[in-house]
Amino acid sequence: MVRMIFRHLSGSRATEIDVVAVGAHRELILGRASSAAVRFDARRDKNVGRHHARISWTDDDPTRFSLTDLGSRNGTYVNGRRVAEPVVLKRGDMVELGASGPKIEFDWEHRSFIGALEERAQP
Repeated sequence: MVRMIFRHLSGSRATEIDVVAVGAHRELILGRASSAAVRFDARRDKNVGRHHARISWTDDDPTRFSLTDLGSRNGTYVNGRRVAEPVVLKRGDMVELGASGPKIEFDWEHRSFIGALEERAQP
């Protein structure tokens, strides 16, 4: 099982962590919309669009994540650089939604089914 980890470093959700399992869907949305997988506060995170950015992957490599800005007004930044084309995310990359918007650290973990069962069996 592959899980994405989003550590909120600033914005209304600073100090919070989202963990999202890579499942049957091929993408997840970051934004203020209620349908977004990683959701931001509409009143306090004003730089974030309803559907601000998308992270996608493929079955061929579920640990290769690509971030795309969805035409947001304030832009999406990875490690301080504005995203114009899809960008492959690496562990520890800093994603910022808007030049002074919320900043999150991106990470992921891969746990095999056997490893998860062994972990549960531990006393």
